[in-house]
Formats: sequence, structure tokens, C-alpha cells
Amino acid sequence: MTKRSVLRLMLTLGGFVLILMLNANVRPVYAQSCDAVTDQQMVKDIYARINANRPLASQISHINVTVLYKVVKLQGWTDTQKDFDKVVDIASTTTCARIINKNLLLPTPPDAGDAMRSSGGCASGTKACGDICIPEGDTCNSTSAKP
Repeated sequence: MTKRSVLRLMLTLGGFVLILMLNANVRPVYAQSCDAVTDQQMVKDIYARINANRPLASQISHINVTVLYKVVKLQGWTDTQKDFDKVVDIASTTTCARIINKNLLLPTPPDAGDAMRSSGGCASGTKACGDICIPEGDTCNSTSAKP
């Protein structure tokens, strides 16, 4: 090996080690700050931000938010696609949110009599949560979040 190739190898390895050291110093700060944030605090923060948005606040009874291990799950529906996008944006920009599961949030209201609506009674294995039906094992936070 020539002196030039040895020097290039040393610089490459040194740069790699520097990047690892910087990354190791940054990660614990994030982890520590998120360790102090509870799932329930995240739920309260999301609902506070929804309630602060006038068009969304009136829809709170058909939006359920749960958080488990920093994974946000949205259930229910919004009145418009724009409102849907705003709710997802609020959840996505919540401190420490790792993943946003929006699979059970509809961008428009379901038809009358739909199994998601609690007004006609909820199907077996589900329970009422505000205006929506959610799986029995899920926590209902919608009704406690009203302004």
C-alpha cells in the first residue's frame, strides 16, 4: 500500500468514527426527552391542538386518539379531506410521535347506519366512543376531550 492510500483509508475511518460519535451524542438527548413524555400526555396534546382549531373542535366527538408506546392511532372521521389532513398533520407533528396509524380515520363521514357510527348501536366486539364505534379493547379518549 502506498502512503497516499493509507492516508485515504485513515481519513475515511476517522470520518466514519466521527459520524458515529456525533450520532451517539445526539440520540440520547432525544430518547431522554421522549422518555419523559407519557402516551397520555401525547393524547392530551393532540386533543388540545384539535380543540384549538375551530373547524376541528366541533368534530371532536367523532375523532378518537389513542397512543401506545408513542404510536398514535386515529379513529373515526372528519367532515372533509382538508380536516382529515389537518388532524393527521397535528398527530404527525406531536412531540415524540413515532408512527401515525390513520387507517381507521375516514376523510368524510360514513353513511348513516354504517357500523362505524354509534348512533345505531355498535356491533359485537365494539363499543361506543362519542359518535363512533371502536374495538372493545381500545381506550376511548374522544368523550373526555370535549372543549
